[in-house]
Amino acid sequence: MKWEVPIMKSKTSCFNTTILKKNISHYWPVWVLFLCYLLLVLPGDIWLDATNEYSYEMVSETGRQYQIIGSAIRVAMEPAPIFLFAAVAAMMVFSYLYTAKNANMIHALPVNRFELFVTNYVSGILFLLIPEIVAFVTAVIVCLANQLTYIEYLFWWLLCAVGVTFFAYSMAVFIAMFTGLIFAMPLYFMIVNYLYVGCLYLIHLVKSLLCYGLLENEWNPGKSCILSPLYYLNNNLRARVIYDNTNTASGVRIDGCQLVLIYVAVAVVFIVVAYQLYKRRQIEYAGDFVSIGIVRPIFRWGVAFCGGTCLAVCATTMLKDARGIVNCFPLMLVCTLIFGGICFWLAEMLLQKNFKVFRRKRMGEWAVVALASVAFLLLFELDLFGVERRLPKAEEVEAAFVYMDYPLQVEEEDISELIALHRQVISHKKEYQQNVKDKDGKYYYTTFRYYLKDGSMLERRYELPVTETYLSDLSSPTATILAWEKQEERLKMQMFGMDYKNNKYYSGYIDLFSEDGDSKTYYFEEEQLTQILEALEKDVEEGNFNAYQMYSEQQEKEAFANGIGLNYYNRNNSYNMWDYFYRYREYMSETQEVGSAHEQVSADNSIYINFGEDCVNTVETLEKLGIVNEEWHLYTYKEQESLKAEK
Repeated sequence: MKWEVPIMKSKTSCFNTTILKKNISHYWPVWVLFLCYLLLVLPGDIWLDATNEYSYEMVSETGRQYQIIGSAIRVAMEPAPIFLFAAVAAMMVFSYLYTAKNANMIHALPVNRFELFVTNYVSGILFLLIPEIVAFVTAVIVCLANQLTYIEYLFWWLLCAVGVTFFAYSMAVFIAMFTGLIFAMPLYFMIVNYLYVGCLYLIHLVKSLLCYGLLENEWNPGKSCILSPLYYLNNNLRARVIYDNTNTASGVRIDGCQLVLIYVAVAVVFIVVAYQLYKRRQIEYAGDFVSIGIVRPIFRWGVAFCGGTCLAVCATTMLKDARGIVNCFPLMLVCTLIFGGICFWLAEMLLQKNFKVFRRKRMGEWAVVALASVAFLLLFELDLFGVERRLPKAEEVEAAFVYMDYPLQVEEEDISELIALHRQVISHKKEYQQNVKDKDGKYYYTTFRYYLKDGSMLERRYELPVTETYLSDLSSPTATILAWEKQEERLKMQMFGMDYKNNKYYSGYIDLFSEDGDSKTYYFEEEQLTQILEALEKDVEEGNFNAYQMYSEQQEKEAFANGIGLNYYNRNNSYNMWDYFYRYREYMSETQEVGSAHEQVSADNSIYINFGEDCVNTVETLEKLGIVNEEWHLYTYKEQESLKAEK
């Protein structure tokens, strides 16, 4: 790129207008594209909604204004586009640092580095701030032209956008000082924005592979992820329309303004450090992957450790699923050493820009990194952090669930017993894992979930053995949990809903099949529905449904393809056990709120019940009512498939 910068007379100037003009003329597509984006998502969106006569036509004028402005601000508040254009702007205005020819030419001119830094910094940030101000002014004009008066929210958007822009651009300039390659700068920018949360997730994946019972999806990074700016802003900076008790829009709420202030303060630090790095930057590093000497070994170690561990996790997960591996530590160890070594030497090749990198000094450095990787894996394999052994105290538990065949809540007086069973499972780790390896070893996944009083949740899942030995041992966790599942009250709650006693059934049906392969849906009459419900309850009380609900016992009984569907109304409780298990916190918050939607909204539900030949009361009732007869029969799934094949 050809630069024509006149000789400066003043050596104490901190700003150069000629360089500013050159930046604007050379890199105008950056600010033009950013301006087009902002005009489209803010004033453009407001104008389209405001001029559309069918937009929000069923709401009040006030609600309509809130929804139009709130919807536009919600999209414009997204930080990702701002970060993208900030990275591009920083990369462009400091692009002369990435080729030796341009770097030597610019720094040979009678322009000091402070003047260059300030001018280029201001140039880039103006590319971003001016389009935001123009979009704000345009949006205000569009609002006033369409009688939208709640424009104060646009001002709050502008403040947040300017704050995010200041931080994103300052961080991009800071990162630009670390490399001498233009294509590496956006790569570093993305890595820095997700490095912390990525490392946390990588550690969690390692734990889930090496720690017994830990679930892969049990991951909550928490507030510490503020160290991953783009990730944290995406999750915590947002605008939304708020509604009152009558479901009418009553305002626009912008969350995360204080967070933006924190990042603005950090941006000032980035600017100062970036200038110090620029002042000491060696021009000879132009074209190098890393332009700061002290960072080069850190780069090698980071790539080896993070890259090697990440690839090892991927390989171990695939081989574990394909081969049914139970103990992942040996495989994980081998993969980490192999992939870590590959990543270490690739990083060194990038730094040296040469394939001949296998020197004695680097061999020793790699050995240290390999030992650190092994020590890292041993921390979790030996459970030095107590992840596997972690169990709550009974007094810390708000609600406890266990899920084998279906989720059930353990009564408060049984929580201590559940924790004891959980401890028993952990103590039999090797025994249970050996059962999984054995060809004749039958097992069933079982989940323990504790909702703790401090608002957190602890969840673990294990392959509990369901062989005859464990089923007959009444003290084993398997037999104990199965005994709980077979209790009449719990089974009814699973089949008919948590508040089944207050269900008001108003219709039902059954799928029927003929010998010719035909099918039909038969809808029960009111009197028939009453008798069928009585038969279903009687079968539950006699334990006839156990064979069709307790899949962990792996019984040979096969259910009919003729499922029974029931529709009912229950104003008190619309939750079934599955909803309750997965959404316990939400359920509790709804039931505790006075006049909540949970209490007011009509709870109209349906259930579908599979049954089989053991459910003698249900089968006899269907035959007695003539629903099942010589023409229409009950068939198992295998029998039904045979009929279809014959037809």
